[in-house]
Amino acid sequence: MVNQLEVLTQHVNDKQYYYWLHHDLFSAQWWLIVILSALFLFIFYLLVDRQRMVFILLVFFISFVLVGIVDELGKFFDVWSYPHQFLVFTHRFNSADFAVIPVILTLVYQFFSKWKFYWIALLSNL
Repeated sequence: MVNQLEVLTQHVNDKQYYYWLHHDLFSAQWWLIVILSALFLFIFYLLVDRQRMVFILLVFFISFVLVGIVDELGKFFDVWSYPHQFLVFTHRFNSADFAVIPVILTLVYQFFSKWKFYWIALLSNL
């Protein structure tokens, strides 16, 4: 059974690579992922409070891990999928989820560092 799963996984990986290489790489959606990720990381670089850099980066990495866990659950249970990838071999490391959302959560925390105000600001944007 394990060998069959490995063969099927390799087959799916080959198909995903072919699709990414011939249909997704350098497409408009691919460039949108690149630009949005770079833009959000640049905004983070500009706006981050350098006086609290260690703590702000801790918040960033905690949100990075939480987004990763939620993302894995959603993909595993087929709640969502990502038809366009920045890099095909990083399908578990979707750049939009791991750049855009953690930056937003971190900057919201930076500007509303009291937990009560943080949750109010976070929930009001949903």
